[in-house]
Amino acid sequence: MNSQFKVFHGGTFQMHSGDATHLGRLGGELTVVKGQVWLTRDGDLGDHFVEAGQRVRFGVGENAVIEPSRTGETVSLRWQPRRQSFIGAVLAEPLRGLAFLAGVAARGFAALARSAADSACRAQGCIAGGDSIASSGALK
Repeated sequence: MNSQFKVFHGGTFQMHSGDATHLGRLGGELTVVKGQVWLTRDGDLGDHFVEAGQRVRFGVGENAVIEPSRTGETVSLRWQPRRQSFIGAVLAEPLRGLAFLAGVAARGFAALARSAADSACRAQGCIAGGDSIASSGALK
């Protein structure tokens, strides 16, 4: 059984032992009302246990999965997703795609620059600045 939060609508939810829920990437605040959950977040070296009364905030784009930590336990949770404007919601995915493409282009240009530098080094014979004719004073 796999329960799902409706991340666009806040509210109180219950999860049962064996359920795992992805919180989505909009960001928001999770409050454990009853029980204890096991929280796994991208970028964290370890997992966390969050108990009744504790809150955890998530940033936009942060990936997190929760599940009840104790076998046979039902937990109650309150999820308050970050409010996103209509324009933000419409533009979010295309902007993520553009950012990805810009990263690919930057890596491509960096590889071209390294290749050009290697070619120039081979053409000049990789002489050090102090070994050049200009630095020896031959050119006046």
